[in-house]
Amino acid sequence: MAQILQYKEPTEMLVKQYERLRADGALLSPEGCERTSKLFERSEPYPADSEIFLISVPGIIGRDTADGDRARVETKWGDSCGSIDSQLRYKPIMPVGGCIMTGEIFSLVFVHHPRAKVNGVQVGDIGEWKIEEAPQVRAADIPAVMRYVEKVRDESKDPVIQSNADKTIAALKRLTHGCGNASAC
Repeated sequence: MAQILQYKEPTEMLVKQYERLRADGALLSPEGCERTSKLFERSEPYPADSEIFLISVPGIIGRDTADGDRARVETKWGDSCGSIDSQLRYKPIMPVGGCIMTGEIFSLVFVHHPRAKVNGVQVGDIGEWKIEEAPQVRAADIPAVMRYVEKVRDESKDPVIQSNADKTIAALKRLTHGCGNASAC
């Protein structure tokens, strides 16, 4: 049975929320990117033709450092399983397929909001943690990428795209996870 981790720090909860949205495929569409943009201090335009990286949600998320309005949160035990290019071709991360364990470090910043007044008295400092920069690439877990590839294939009239999509879907169905969150190594 998988262990359920409780994230108590607001910084950890923010990264966990981002990781779940990313894995579920939010970064695969302009609408999803717009939804996730509220998690970032600075957003970038939607990277429409960028590669799509196959990832899993990390098993461990923890605050590494905190100093005033800045913090670093680290993730461990996620998987990276290759990528899909704009022509829907799967590129494995290793020649034999499979996944490798990954980790990431997120820089966070506390964004202050104007102080509120209650009955004419200023209330303490209010604000929220944000991830400093939005990702420059798209990423999702294998089921979300498979749904995306199927959708693009079904909407395309290009036989090359359709063929690439079929090969990619077949490869993703055979893909095994590495020693990160997606397996029991």
